[in-house]
Amino acid sequence: MQTKHSRFFVAALSVMLLLLALPRTIEAQVVWNATVGAQSKDMGRQVIAFLPNELWIHEGDSIDWTSASGDIHTVSFFVTGQPFADFTVGCPGFSPSGVSFNGVNCVSAPPLVAGQSFSIKFPVVGNFRMICLVHTHMTGVVHVLPRSATLPHDQEFYDKQAADQQRSLLMDADKSRENRSHADMDKMLAMHVIPGNARVAAGVGEMAATGAGFQSLSVVRFLDGDVRIRVGDTVEWTNLDPAMPHTVTFGTDPANPGPPSGNVSFDADGAGHATLNFVGDSAHSGIFGAAPQDQVGVPQSPPAYTVFRVTFLQPGTYDYICALHDNLGMVGKVTVLP
Repeated sequence: MQTKHSRFFVAALSVMLLLLALPRTIEAQVVWNATVGAQSKDMGRQVIAFLPNELWIHEGDSIDWTSASGDIHTVSFFVTGQPFADFTVGCPGFSPSGVSFNGVNCVSAPPLVAGQSFSIKFPVVGNFRMICLVHTHMTGVVHVLPRSATLPHDQEFYDKQAADQQRSLLMDADKSRENRSHADMDKMLAMHVIPGNARVAAGVGEMAATGAGFQSLSVVRFLDGDVRIRVGDTVEWTNLDPAMPHTVTFGTDPANPGPPSGNVSFDADGAGHATLNFVGDSAHSGIFGAAPQDQVGVPQSPPAYTVFRVTFLQPGTYDYICALHDNLGMVGKVTVLP
């Protein structure tokens, strides 16, 4: 039979063991914070990156990603060897915030817009690759360590690293341009006029990398996109961004921006070409941009469709947009003189 003192000892021991277990319980519920994308104040410069794109956490921890971009992004984790789907399909389907990823079944946030957050819990040890289904070059890694392991960094480190990477990407410039303003840099890439033809850069960008994957900066603007030409002239747009696709869209904004409109043909050099007969006439390039990078064991990609031309037969003012990024200010105008 237990005495009063022995019962007290057992109760006290139980309380002490519970208290010893509390730090682990609290630790198991750590939520780390990271950012998806970033942008300049005018939204013209888009950082296509997980910030940071490499984190070390403990098993049982969660990461809460918050979008800071006017462009859409996903946070997606696929199973090794699983083919990627696009952002309209998910992995397939989209997951609710707070979902757990164990490396067996894929999870994916739906496309996130500025201010939206998505949380994923990581209950098992492993190294897991993350990707954005909208921008498939945008990658990173989450390292999930045993609870007994010492983590190399804390939240303060990740906050500073994310801020440094964001600043570095937004201010990115080639060495030859270090002392020039952003306006001057844009002019260097802008339209060049030759007889009967005008050329416009439809966006420009640069790639960067960390040990965990790729990041990039995209200028989502038609550089010097307000063009003045004569009747019968042709304007040529070239997508100079190595990763970000764009469209050139006159008139009706298509429900599906992927394919070109029916009045687009292709010139001998592979460029798309349309003719506008009057102000208000429609032409849509379809999504065009650089081909994906070739990899060992993967079929070679076909030549990229990066150039789109439009010939104008009547005078007037023709407004156009990028159907993917007009919400960010990617718009232009062609003034056709008699």
